[in-house]
Amino acid sequence: MPHIRIVEAHEADAPLRAVYEAMMSRPIPAAYRTPHGGPAGIIRAHSLDPDLLRITFTATGTFHRGDGLTWAERELIAASASRTNQCFY
Repeated sequence: MPHIRIVEAHEADAPLRAVYEAMMSRPIPAAYRTPHGGPAGIIRAHSLDPDLLRITFTATGTFHRGDGLTWAERELIAASASRTNQCFY
């Protein structure tokens, strides 16, 4: 089984720790907060490249701004697009 090495928050160097802290300060619904209080798995999966992590989630974070759609509607669109693209994450 493939495995991606993940850098946990307590192991993070200063640049990664700064990105983790920025990600954790973003407003997200409670359903998306992890039980352990740290960054979500999808965020930690990008931990080997903090610069790319920041760029990727800055770009995707822009999709959740504004008042045009609810969070649930945006998630439904993202899930539908992922399904159409055969991405099953």
